[in-house]
Amino acid sequence: MKKRETIIANRWLQDRSEWSRAKHSVFLVALFVVFSGVPYMLINQWSAWRGVTALQVDTALDGELPFVAWMVLPYISFYLYFPIAAWVGSSSEERDRCLVFFQRMISGSWMVFTVFMLLPVEIKLRSQVPDVGGFMGFILGLLHGVDAPYNAWPSLHAVLGLLVVLFVRLVQREQGVWSPAKAVFVWTAWSMLIASTMLVKQHYAFDVVTGIVVALVLWGGWIRPALN
Repeated sequence: MKKRETIIANRWLQDRSEWSRAKHSVFLVALFVVFSGVPYMLINQWSAWRGVTALQVDTALDGELPFVAWMVLPYISFYLYFPIAAWVGSSSEERDRCLVFFQRMISGSWMVFTVFMLLPVEIKLRSQVPDVGGFMGFILGLLHGVDAPYNAWPSLHAVLGLLVVLFVRLVQREQGVWSPAKAVFVWTAWSMLIASTMLVKQHYAFDVVTGIVVALVLWGGWIRPALN
């Protein structure tokens, strides 16, 4: 029996099965940007305007970790995860299942957004960031300009990054193209993404740990069963 998510999509987009892989990938990324990316930014700015911190989650570790300027590159690699997941899942055999994944990932984002609104936490680590010149400084400036130091926990980088990796691994293992070398590369890239959230002083360790826990719960209890 088809999932409710694909039934609704097929009713509104009746020619979706005939789209090219690239068109279907763009559709999924646009879906994510509109229903997850835009709400994230609005909530982030609302939290900054509100200026309320409901919890203190920082530890001594957060202050002891060094700032590493080049780790901003793994940090912004996060935005490549969604086009990759969309492309991997947009083959003619996988696109219904990928649509289910994207819709449930977006719904999972909204669960996290609820935490952002009800229990906001300000990330008070940017004072540890020195003046950085060159390209790294430019990227950091953009980051700080558009992303106020709220929407802390659970870290959306940790939640969504792990969900994408688990989805891509699932699909490629079933297709027989998931190799040990690819596994090492993907998990190393994801580990650097996770480390970067703390080493560019965008998140507390608590945010990362809770993000990983949320991702595993969402994947094992809600997303993975829907992909069978």
